[in-house]
Amino acid sequence: MKKLIIVMMLVMLLLVPVSCINSTVLDGTRWSLIEINGSEIIEGTHISLYFDDGTATGSAGCNSYYGDYSTKNPNILKIQVPGRTDMDCPSPEGVIEQEKVYLSTLPRAATYEIDNDNLEIYSEDKRKLLVFERKQKFQMNPDKLIGTSWQLVSMNGAPILEGLSILLTFESGSRATGRAGVFNYVLDYTASGDSIRWGMGSHRLRELPQLPRELEHQALEYTDAIARASHYNLTEDRLEIFTSRGDSFVYKPFGDS
Repeated sequence: MKKLIIVMMLVMLLLVPVSCINSTVLDGTRWSLIEINGSEIIEGTHISLYFDDGTATGSAGCNSYYGDYSTKNPNILKIQVPGRTDMDCPSPEGVIEQEKVYLSTLPRAATYEIDNDNLEIYSEDKRKLLVFERKQKFQMNPDKLIGTSWQLVSMNGAPILEGLSILLTFESGSRATGRAGVFNYVLDYTASGDSIRWGMGSHRLRELPQLPRELEHQALEYTDAIARASHYNLTEDRLEIFTSRGDSFVYKPFGDS
């Protein structure tokens, strides 16, 4: 009887598609591009690649992109021609041209290797196309966000301008609200582990009076950038939110001096 059970288990394993056996190697990982076709990416740009349940997403430097991917043992990787948003980014110089090269290179992926914290993607003729470095993952429980309120203290390492208040409150497990200067905003969100995404119901509302120009610019910059949120790190006295374009936001509990 025991021999029969073992044989049946072996048969079941053999029947499992190869792609399923290897599906968790890339699934749930996040990467930042450091090299494309042998050259470093343009200084001041950020290109990301996230693998999640058969979907590859990220920022190509200006626009967000998305496409299906599949893997097979030992190291086969296929990424479909990605769709993308349609924005124009005039700076840094060359960012749009770099984006076009990156998005045309992704579908040429044939194999991959993970070497420590680097992901290397190769073409069918064994040319190294792309090199990424791993993004850190955090052990998070999204339930701990619920009922918390935060005030932004820095954006991309720079302090918030004096006279500007940016707030964020997680009202429930699916809705957050906030205020950035004269802008109220609503964020429908989903969170799993340290991943966080704003939903289609998110929006920004403007109120009077006007802000000084530099304060309004930073408020707009924040509300535009936070829409690309991808993951977060929460501690007792600090919330960090990161975006697919490489932005980082640091908050303190609202009401702290």
